[in-house]
Order: sequence, then structure tokens, then C-alpha cells
Amino acid sequence: MFNNIDEIYNHIGQSMFEHLPEKWDKAYLEVNLHRLNVSISIDPKYTYEQQIFDFDLDVINGVYKNSMCNKAFYALYTIMQKDKDDVPWNKARFEITSEGDFSIDFKYDEDFVWYKSLDIDSQEYDDLDIDVINQIKSWGGLPENYPRYWAKTKKIN
Repeated sequence: MFNNIDEIYNHIGQSMFEHLPEKWDKAYLEVNLHRLNVSISIDPKYTYEQQIFDFDLDVINGVYKNSMCNKAFYALYTIMQKDKDDVPWNKARFEITSEGDFSIDFKYDEDFVWYKSLDIDSQEYDDLDIDVINQIKSWGGLPENYPRYWAKTKKIN
């Protein structure tokens, strides 16, 4: 479906543009890749007059239309992999402006990796505060100084 990065970027940008209201300043997608070709979350937002709003990537004027952005991000991930074991990123942020500019950023978030590794039926998962979960899932992630009890240090003997 997608042959190169330019096709992917064009598809994502065009899909966003088609689903946005008439008036907006900038729009962005915050993407969390949970499992390649299985699970991805895409949080679409736009700003207008310094307020933030949600928009639906799969609905235009009340009619369902699959944007296929999930498949575009899966394809992008696959193109960026050096080999089948490489994990180039697990979070991405794609932004467009009403002037036509766009940017995309990627990162590999260790806290997100840890969060995804938890068994949802475990006590450790149940004990997590919803604010911590939301920060981990966000583009910004946890603050640098947050106490990460799950991060283990290796002892050197």
C-alpha cells in the first residue's frame, strides 16, 4: 500500500487535513505503537485560537471513512527498521500547520516499554496511578526526575 516515506507522510497529512474542521491553526497526532501490525493508539488533536480540541481520523461529516493512518504508521515503522529485531521508535508525533508545514518526531520511551510489559491482571498494574499511566502514554512522558522504581540498576562486582 505504501512504497516509501514520502507516500506515508503525504497520506497521513492528507488524512488529517480531510478530517479537520474549516478553522484550525495546527493539528497533531500522538502515536503509541504497542505491537507492530496489531495494536497502535493514535490521539488526534487540533488547536484553534489557543484552545485544544479532539478530532476523529475516521469520520468525515458524520460518515465513517477509515483513514488507514494506523497502516501508514506500521509501514513507516517497518521502513525505518534496520532489521527485524530493530525497534526504531515506540512513540511518534506528526504535526501539520494550517500554512502547510509539517514535522514528525520519533522517540523510544523506556517507561512506555515497561508499562506495556505489565500484566493487566497484576497487582503492580492495579497499583499504578492513572496520572502516571497518562503521563507514560503522553508524548512528553514522565518527567526526568520522576522516581522510577521499576528501573533497575546493575551491580558491578
